[in-house]
Amino acid sequence: MVTAQQLIQIAHPPRKTPPERTPPSVLATMYRQRALVRAFASRDIATRYRTSTLGWAWSLVQPLVALLVYAAVFSLVFKIQAPPLGADENRTSFAAFLFTGMVTWNLFSGLLLQSMSSLKSNGDLLRKVHFPAWTPVMGSSLVQLIQVALEVIVLVGMFAFQRNIGISWLLVIPILLATALFGQGLGFMLSIANARFGDVQYIVTVSLGALYFLTPVLYPMSLIENTASWLAWIVKLNPMTWFVSAMHESMYSLQFPAWWVVPALLVFGAAVFAIGFKIFERWSQDIGEIL
Repeated sequence: MVTAQQLIQIAHPPRKTPPERTPPSVLATMYRQRALVRAFASRDIATRYRTSTLGWAWSLVQPLVALLVYAAVFSLVFKIQAPPLGADENRTSFAAFLFTGMVTWNLFSGLLLQSMSSLKSNGDLLRKVHFPAWTPVMGSSLVQLIQVALEVIVLVGMFAFQRNIGISWLLVIPILLATALFGQGLGFMLSIANARFGDVQYIVTVSLGALYFLTPVLYPMSLIENTASWLAWIVKLNPMTWFVSAMHESMYSLQFPAWWVVPALLVFGAAVFAIGFKIFERWSQDIGEIL
């Protein structure tokens, strides 16, 4: 486990080069602090399930239990039908359709919520030591990415069992990357807002609960379009709809989205990430005194 003293040494390495005259880019800034980010990630990995018998297996229990409950309620009680599988139009799998959307949503919401909680939990350290406040946030996000990677492995296993595999899976990585950039960018903005206004975390939690049902995770987009066109427009205005729909098309339906969709998601995600990082840097100068 990484100690506070080790974090201080990593945060303040011996200076080998003179200061830069121009402000570094976002990527250059992050690369320079990569050791500190890894240190915070290692600390979170070591402490997250330290007293648990099952360890990281717990990271899969919650999404799998939610999958079973939602699949039973929405497919058996509400009779919602998933679209045909891409490999066989005569077969459907509501569980696979649902879990595809859940993995995408969990990546987004997990990064957002972890960013807020991580900044708050490192308040004492930030008051004692001067280091970039975004480094513990990114360290916590790396741990969240590991959890989502485990969920993706389970998802791949589900589709392999269904023999639903295609070349469109190549788009999964850029789609998830765009989702991660979008979630982390919002996480930067909301974490700094939450540090200054404590009500933000409660507003975000309530908003995510509502936004979840306005994202086509539990239902196919075609169901909303055929039922209430006005509601379909509201759902389409939700940015997460585009990320989840792209994942459904690529992994479940084995279809390539329109040529512009994935590049647009990557550009959008990168823009939100860059803006969020700059806002965080601008307003976190005195964050140690506020937390």
